Amino acid sequence: MASDKVTQAYSSQADGLADMLGVVVSAADPDRRAIENWASTVSGRILDVGSGTGRWSGHLAALGHAVEGLEPVDKFVEIARRTHPEVTFRHASLADLVGTEERWSGILAWYSLIHHGPDELPTALAALREALEDNGSLLVSFFSGPRLEAFHHPATTAYRWPMEDMTHAIERAGFEVTNQQWDPRSLHASITALARSPLSA
Repeated sequence: MASDKVTQAYSSQADGLADMLGVVVSAADPDRRAIENWASTVSGRILDVGSGTGRWSGHLAALGHAVEGLEPVDKFVEIARRTHPEVTFRHASLADLVGTEERWSGILAWYSLIHHGPDELPTALAALREALEDNGSLLVSFFSGPRLEAFHHPATTAYRWPMEDMTHAIERAGFEVTNQQWDPRSLHASITALARSPLSA
């Protein structure tokens, strides 16, 4: 995975990115309904992968969900722990889930896979599948477009994925896709999927 490079990029701009992300979820946040509705379908523990400043972890915890954050950037973990002391934030990366014996009922990967290119995404998705209980739920958000392409992101290179390509990648990792959302005007997209089968060869 490209985790080291991405972590270094975010670490070098952590203060500015933290200001841009914010530490709490506003009432007008356009993503609020999608994440709250998804979380309401999860019956057990939720892992917020790439939790950043902890705003979604803290928001879901305030709604009564059992949630933990997973974040590799030192500064973000510091901010998250200070702002949302009721939530456990693990100083770790997605790669650290490989081989884990822990399982979660739900995993939120809200724009946390956007820096994974076509050679790296399958490994990342396999790690998420490994960390989910069978029939556990995954919510992934990403940038979509008519073709797979890299683009400039404030932190480091990110990717736009056609909805069909991302759907197939998630299915190959052992998931059953249950919902797709895409706004072509903004290029923002999300997929909900259930962990159904082992990773395909």
